[in-house]
Amino acid sequence: MSKSNEPVYYQHFVMHMKNGEKVDFYEDYDIPDEKGIIGAFTRGEKKTLQANGHMFSYIVPFDQISFIEIADVEVVG
Repeated sequence: MSKSNEPVYYQHFVMHMKNGEKVDFYEDYDIPDEKGIIGAFTRGEKKTLQANGHMFSYIVPFDQISFIEIADVEVVG
């Protein structure tokens, strides 16, 4: 876990939906794969993904996702 003066890293994912849309999703880079979105999606333990951003909130049904692209790492701070 980073301290207040250290940069924070986020993993960027792009969810490719069955209807052709793409949804960006970010989570802490330090989360192990099995505890993050990839683990939840592959195990099928959840039915939806709820994400809350600064300006928006959305719920994505996992059964509407074709695949998840692991994009880049974003640095904040």
